[in-house]
Amino acid sequence: MHSPRPQRTAFTLIELLVVIAVISVLVALLLPAVQAARESSRRTQCASQLKQLALAAHHFEDAYHKLPSSVRPAGLTTLPRIAGLTLTLPFIEQQGTYDAYDQTKNWFDAENLPVTKQRIPIFNCPSAYLTNRLDGIPEQNPWSATVVAISDYSPTIGVDQRLASAKLVDVADVGILPKNGTPRLADVVDGLSTTIMYAESASRPYVFRRGKQFGNLPTQRVNGGGWARPGTDFSVDGSTYDGVALPGPCALNCTNGEDFGSTPFPHPYYGTEGTAEAFAFHPRGANFAFGDGSVRILNESISIRDFARLVTRAGHETVNAP
Repeated sequence: MHSPRPQRTAFTLIELLVVIAVISVLVALLLPAVQAARESSRRTQCASQLKQLALAAHHFEDAYHKLPSSVRPAGLTTLPRIAGLTLTLPFIEQQGTYDAYDQTKNWFDAENLPVTKQRIPIFNCPSAYLTNRLDGIPEQNPWSATVVAISDYSPTIGVDQRLASAKLVDVADVGILPKNGTPRLADVVDGLSTTIMYAESASRPYVFRRGKQFGNLPTQRVNGGGWARPGTDFSVDGSTYDGVALPGPCALNCTNGEDFGSTPFPHPYYGTEGTAEAFAFHPRGANFAFGDGSVRILNESISIRDFARLVTRAGHETVNAP
């Protein structure tokens, strides 16, 4: 009588390879879905933060009868430079930070540095690269990214005149939050729901083009990014579609700003203004907070003409925004 055949207790090599191949295929199929879900969550958080900023601007106007626009005296000056984002601090649950900031001194004064180096989470988009970035003092030589914590969001101050001269936009005019004034929501005659207040401009002062980092600090840098800097505000310039040259027909996501590089400060064209542009790491678009407190993601295919129409506050234009 034959003894029973022993039962097999292990996979053969071929079976093991088949199992590994199946698992690999499943992982390859699931990974993009997981990454997409994570980015969707980050994009939603980013939109929520921008909405809080827009509502903070509304509360600021209720309290002071004007919007929180930046104070930036022209040229190289010892007069205090106060960012509009700094003024919003009490309205985004940062009253202690605001109280510790001395507005009679500059944002890079030794007395203010312990405040301006603080990372304010609401100013940081979770999709942005290099979240622990710092910005520097623009007139400092050598420049060093060691001074002020950053913001991935910026007030929009208007549209650059070069775009109107090149016939790329209807009109070059101011936006909701121009510097050195007392703007109010009542000034927005184009409609609050169709006029941008805050824009994404992610990962400054590093330069990014078409989603990839270009060079490194300090040789390549955007002027702007620090939340306490009025230079973080920007006007719309557009760029070429490769993000290399400004101005141009690409409205957003081609570059986060012109490479300031080793250009002496003040810049020969921008002067003391920031060189940033609308830019995000969300697929095919960027978040924007509008004057009515709503937040929308604009598709990066939007024309520079329609984008400029959404930035100017009194251009009386018709907007076609994807």
